Amino acid sequence: MNRRRNILIAPLDWGIGHATRCVPLINVLLKKDVNVIIASSDRAASFLQAEFPLLKHINIPGYGIRYPRRGKMVLQMLRQLPAIRRSISREHRILDSLIDDHSIDGIISDNRFGMWSDKIPCIYITHQLKVKAPPGWSFTEGILSRMHRRYIRHFDECWIPDIEEDGGLSGDLAHEIKCPVPLYYTGPQSRFSLPGGTSPDKKYDLMVIISGPEPQRSIFEEEILEQLKKSPYRSIILLGKPEEFIQVKVSDNIEVHSHMPTVAMQEAMLSSGLIICRSGYSSIMDLSLLGSAAVLIPTPGQTEQEYLAAYHQKKQHYYTVTQSELDISQFVQASGSYTGIRIRHQGDVLNERIDQLLSRL
Repeated sequence: MNRRRNILIAPLDWGIGHATRCVPLINVLLKKDVNVIIASSDRAASFLQAEFPLLKHINIPGYGIRYPRRGKMVLQMLRQLPAIRRSISREHRILDSLIDDHSIDGIISDNRFGMWSDKIPCIYITHQLKVKAPPGWSFTEGILSRMHRRYIRHFDECWIPDIEEDGGLSGDLAHEIKCPVPLYYTGPQSRFSLPGGTSPDKKYDLMVIISGPEPQRSIFEEEILEQLKKSPYRSIILLGKPEEFIQVKVSDNIEVHSHMPTVAMQEAMLSSGLIICRSGYSSIMDLSLLGSAAVLIPTPGQTEQEYLAAYHQKKQHYYTVTQSELDISQFVQASGSYTGIRIRHQGDVLNERIDQLLSRL
């Protein structure tokens, strides 16, 4: 009797966005009777353990990136490159042992550079082949992008969770750029399901989704909560802390949750008039599936998020404002002419690529 095939899923742990977009991938693998093993750490691991409590979870230390309270993240990353490289080499060595210890047949890495092996098929997932540099530092863009591509060449394929046409959701980040391995656009990937039937009544005026790495996650939480307390809007705040359990009303019109399961979060988003969230790529994929109106607030210093927010505002999809310019009354009114975007998520493309992967095992 043939044993079940073992696939290791390894998302990056910078916030939980890389983990959330692995949910549809994991679900497809499970439907194909694949034994999925998840390797991650910190909040990404907490999220996936809550979503898939019956699967095997392995802790793989992250890269230990220190995020600035101010300044550009790209510059901070350049200073930390030696430490990041050591972490990548460490996870590569750990993977070598995992392959033997758990009889791993294939690997799907979401932006974890060291999760590749010459022994078995390896897939790399990213939405950012091109690394955006801050103004005045354009020369670092080529350096960082080439460095990224050097890591990608260790993998067998690169999957982009986007459509190929018209710049998709990722714009310049993942279009018209050379890739050192075969490249496939698998369509946007969201943990949510395509809404059906009639839209639910609007229970909330605003839903605020706090996410991303510290310290900026906590700074965003403090600033937005202070303003909401002074506003008349019926609001729900999601703190992006899957490792905690908080569910409290801080005032008559504001409720706060540390985390919500996927189904409950989708219902809350569809029951909200306007979503306020970071301009992380996974958040944008979720919004595009649900067709929600949103205000995007980039994580300060993260040039990728700043680019995505500007890209979608230019296309009239979502209004954007910087964290330093938070003024709820102003941006709720200004966002009225931005109605969002809805893109059909292409599960058939992802399904085809997974079938191709499994045929090689």
